[in-house]
Amino acid sequence: MIEIKKVAFKRGENQIFTSLSARIKPGEAVLLSGANGVGKTTLLQLIGGVLRVQSGEILINGRNVEDLSIKEQASIRSVAPQRRNFSLAYTVEQVIKFVPRKLKVENTDFIIDTLGLRTLLHKKVTELSGGEQERVSLALAFCQRADYYLLDEPFSAQDSKSIKDIIKVIKSLKKADKGVLVISHNQEALTQYFDREIKLS
Repeated sequence: MIEIKKVAFKRGENQIFTSLSARIKPGEAVLLSGANGVGKTTLLQLIGGVLRVQSGEILINGRNVEDLSIKEQASIRSVAPQRRNFSLAYTVEQVIKFVPRKLKVENTDFIIDTLGLRTLLHKKVTELSGGEQERVSLALAFCQRADYYLLDEPFSAQDSKSIKDIIKVIKSLKKADKGVLVISHNQEALTQYFDREIKLS
């Protein structure tokens, strides 16, 4: 379980959280929503260990995220950022192989096929459209074996078919008793696919 306990975080003079508490359980998909600037991405970065809480604590499987090494964090949570910078001309297949074999899930073919990447495997990722690059970024996150998956705006550049395909992968993670936290600004159309919603304000 991910436990967010009375977390406070401030950027400069901007107090983003004062006492935020929430939980994400194994086997559930949670939608994280709220207006721009309320701290959705900041929260993902705190859970992912990129930022440090200023008070309170975040526990993952009973351990404080700040006590976990980078290697331990990688084995517990997988993150798909909102914009992954693909600046080098690797092929899609090479990008997916960035996940070390010992951390890779067994159903990579299912992920590649479901996200519509099979025909793109030998194309350079720098030559893909924004939506295709986003799905490659998601595949990279989904192919990493973890207990929790943190996805920042995974639907932003996708058409309706691709959104349903991504949700299909999320449902497969739920069935495998994984926890999924998804940021989306389009929550009204997506709420039906999630177990519950955390609204930041």
